[in-house]
Amino acid sequence: MNIATLAGHLAFGLIAFSFLVKDILWLRIISTLASLFSVFYNYVIPIEPMWIPIFWNVIFALVNIYHIAIIIYEKRPVDMSPKHKELYETMFKNMTPVEFLKITKIADWIHFKEGELITQKGHAVPTLNLIFNGTVDVVVEGKSVAELKDGQFIGEMSFLTEKPATATCKVKHDTECLVWEQRTFKDLLKRNPSLYFTIQSLLSAQVSSALVSSNK
Repeated sequence: MNIATLAGHLAFGLIAFSFLVKDILWLRIISTLASLFSVFYNYVIPIEPMWIPIFWNVIFALVNIYHIAIIIYEKRPVDMSPKHKELYETMFKNMTPVEFLKITKIADWIHFKEGELITQKGHAVPTLNLIFNGTVDVVVEGKSVAELKDGQFIGEMSFLTEKPATATCKVKHDTECLVWEQRTFKDLLKRNPSLYFTIQSLLSAQVSSALVSSNK
């Protein structure tokens, strides 16, 4: 087997192998290598180079190299405050550090005092709140039906459905939250599909957990 034939087998073998790869960075790298081996094969094996497949494989390789550069850039280490680092490591590991900084850049740290209302049943909820530390009671018809603590969202149902609050959230103990203005946050997520699915997954998981708890 000569080198050109080996390159042809490698090109198709790598394409087949790429179907088994879940990590997007390695998928891009394998696809780039497959395109480059295919370029070599189509240039050497025929009597005359096959310029159409060569051209398109070069295009595919360049597109993948561009995306590889973006992925490596977004995965680079970044400086974070202690609070941001704790949140990232406990809740947002599915994001790259750069993606995490994108969402925290448009959020504010807000301290709520004991007895403050963060949401009121039947009222619009303009913000999405993530409890960093503290305790918040979920109140329905004057009774506490649940307790929200560190790492839980407030206003997630309204964020997902765009409907008024279904319960009142009252601060039980002084609480610090990371707070997003809903419209600004949604605009960011629309421009970043991967972020949208990550945030939607986090919020949906909390909603599902709350529904399961309420049915027990």
